Amino acid sequence: MSPESLIPIFVLFCLAGGVIYLLLRFTKTDIPMGRFPSIDGLRGILAFSVFLHHSMTWFYFLRINEWALPYSVYTHFGPSSVAMFFMITAFLFYSKLLDAKEKGIDWTRLYVSRFYRIMPLYGFAILVLFIVAGFVSHFTLRVNALLLVIEFFQWLCFIETDINNITGTHIIIAGVVWSLAFEWLFYCSLAWVGKVIFRIRTPINILISTGLLFVVFLLIILYSYPNGTGIRIYPFAGGITAAFLARNNLIRKYCSSAWASCLLLILIPGILLLYPDVATPVPFIGICLAFITIAAGNDIFGLLSHRLTRYLGMISYSLYLLHGLVLFSCFYFVLGFKRAKALSPLEHWLIIGGCSVLLILLCSLTYVYIERPAQRKNANAASELKKAIV
Repeated sequence: MSPESLIPIFVLFCLAGGVIYLLLRFTKTDIPMGRFPSIDGLRGILAFSVFLHHSMTWFYFLRINEWALPYSVYTHFGPSSVAMFFMITAFLFYSKLLDAKEKGIDWTRLYVSRFYRIMPLYGFAILVLFIVAGFVSHFTLRVNALLLVIEFFQWLCFIETDINNITGTHIIIAGVVWSLAFEWLFYCSLAWVGKVIFRIRTPINILISTGLLFVVFLLIILYSYPNGTGIRIYPFAGGITAAFLARNNLIRKYCSSAWASCLLLILIPGILLLYPDVATPVPFIGICLAFITIAAGNDIFGLLSHRLTRYLGMISYSLYLLHGLVLFSCFYFVLGFKRAKALSPLEHWLIIGGCSVLLILLCSLTYVYIERPAQRKNANAASELKKAIV
């Protein structure tokens, strides 16, 4: 069996679906139908694809000690999925701005909701990351205590620095944190875009605070992630374009048709199989067209709006943040690098199958006990913050 075989992709997605089916059957979990059901399902598929990307990356990392992949479909699963995540963010929030032209927008509530959506689970992930780093270093200080505290705050600011002099610490969490810095940069631009372009009434304190934070996140990105900054930002433009086009009834009609679904089933595999890099013009435009079609209502014959994929979408943030910790723990603590390095491709994917089951169960728990309670605090927290500001 070749390490890049496509068979594990289908097997692992089916395995994930089976685990979710059992969870839904025995827990009676309610999966709310969002405004854009196809986007909800897409989130889940993208997050699981990033997991598959890093699962394959681990296969080569264990053998060549380099965090990189030779070209295959799995290579696309990382950057292409993150590009679509950025498109989703831009689509959803520019849709809010377009709606707000008539009825306005509660900026305080928006930013508080973003904080509670992202930071509680992120804080948990960073806490686990430092605990794992402690085990790796046998809880022996390799740097002075003050520097360790500084490193903790750097991670809270989405800077992937080495912890306690452990080279390549970012590998423990699969190096996914950089994307959150770009997400926050985008969020901080919204108030100014709303004010300047959409003429939405925006309090001066919101403009000042988001403007300062925009500069902070821009500096973080330029300092910590200088390579390919522009290419990483481009996908937001695809989501913005989708927000405008998806409001057109004629476009929605054609994008929701069966022939458009057939086109997606040709376009997406074609991009994955024929082009090695999503950052080049042809595959990038193809990904944008695919996303616009989905954002305009296409669910690929019900796949993206199915309750199994929507459940995967519901826990997608946990999947995205925690899968690296699960993979590292498996290969470092359970198997050990030496034993994991000797695994055949088939054995490697069997181990990944076990990790996928554990990951879905873990992410279901973090969603119930961390994400969902934090989301419920949004309204009260926003009201309290408004009172404090006034």
